[in-house]
Amino acid sequence: MVPERPFIACYVSNDLPHAITELDRRLQSGVKESQSKRAGEIMTEASCDLIESLFGDMIDALHAAEPQSPVFIESRKVIDQIKGTLQHYLGWITGFFGNERLAPVVTHFQHLLVTLDSPAGAQANLVFPVTPELAREGRAALTALQTGTAADAREGIETLIRFIEAGLQPLLFEPKRLLKFNFVVDKTLNGVISITTSLGFRSLRRLGEHLPPHLHKPLADHLAQFLKD
Repeated sequence: MVPERPFIACYVSNDLPHAITELDRRLQSGVKESQSKRAGEIMTEASCDLIESLFGDMIDALHAAEPQSPVFIESRKVIDQIKGTLQHYLGWITGFFGNERLAPVVTHFQHLLVTLDSPAGAQANLVFPVTPELAREGRAALTALQTGTAADAREGIETLIRFIEAGLQPLLFEPKRLLKFNFVVDKTLNGVISITTSLGFRSLRRLGEHLPPHLHKPLADHLAQFLKD
């Protein structure tokens, strides 16, 4: 179901809704065979799709426009590092649990998936809400970049970071709460989340400082497609 606006919608693989629905069906039916490996694969795929749609495609497009820029080369390395970290830890944590503890997490992710129209046709998206205030600030920052009135890209990047922070609760912290980790695992994951977000935000802020003016509009156009206000 499409949430009330405003919200952020990030495109993911169109195979993902079917995979999550099928896994949810198995778990709700009380299947005895462990589904932890499959759950880890699906959550890893969803997370990597999310990162690629928000950052990877953006960095690749900007890098194509400025092939020699070290900022974009560094940003792509950071994206790949974050994806590698997620692939490692998501598989690790889901391996701890039986089907009964995975079931509410899979149902939670199923509720975040919505199919929306796109220029290429129907497209699966992971969605999460943002406040009207943040949506207004985001739209203003993106419009300034699109119209060439922004002095630099830093305000637009800070808005993007605030969007990401809004998504951490439904996409990371709520699933983590539902899995009911013990103290050691919970502390480990909090550390991983802190390190990866700090690494990503630092790379984004460097991008905001060094992005040339002629790339402001392509950056804003990419980000604008995710904000449904």
